[in-house]
Amino acid sequence: MDKIAVISDVHGNLPALQNVISLLEGEKPDVWICLGDIVGYGPHPAECINLIMEKNMICVMGNHDAGVTGRLSLKHFRNPNRKLIEKTKELISEDHMEWLSSLPLSVEGGKGNWIAVHASPENPERWEYLESAFKMRPMLENLDKRVCFFGHTHRPSLVSETIGMNKFEDGHSYFINPGSVGQPRDGDKRASCALVDFKTFEYNNYRVEYDVGKVFMDLEKLGFSRREAEHLMRTS
Repeated sequence: MDKIAVISDVHGNLPALQNVISLLEGEKPDVWICLGDIVGYGPHPAECINLIMEKNMICVMGNHDAGVTGRLSLKHFRNPNRKLIEKTKELISEDHMEWLSSLPLSVEGGKGNWIAVHASPENPERWEYLESAFKMRPMLENLDKRVCFFGHTHRPSLVSETIGMNKFEDGHSYFINPGSVGQPRDGDKRASCALVDFKTFEYNNYRVEYDVGKVFMDLEKLGFSRREAEHLMRTS
């Protein structure tokens, strides 16, 4: 089980998730990992949960998942997203809620090769943003894993313990963020995902087009204005 498909921050965006899965299926991964925030921002929480469950993905809990399940207070979210999180509770089933509530904060796998978290491997429930290589490198020294997969920032990145090492190579340790499926924040509005091959030591970040108009339309059907929809999808 050497080839891993990694996604994060789906945020209830079904068209983006469908297209990302379609692309990654063509690579025939051995393992699928979802780094949390399956819900929030987008109008399709139930459909996204169903698809992730069907693919039997290894999943961790994100802060938006925690908000929907009541593990994290809604005071940590601002409108219109707080309104969307409250609406999500009506859109998903009891089984979905139970499944979201059961997600762990971190998962280890690959015979000790990797750990998966949503935010930070240090105190993951603080939902800290890891956006600085300067902050990440000392953490790598304390991890006994080859790779820490993380999300939360909505920006793809690969950070090694060695300054200037920008490739995925044997003998090094890494933080890898696949970027966001449902709401990218790096200036590229296409859905983002990653494929990591521990056998050949290849890392690829992929960008995938999807029908954002469908997402806007379905948010408006839920009672959100066009302006709110654009804010939720970070296109405004």
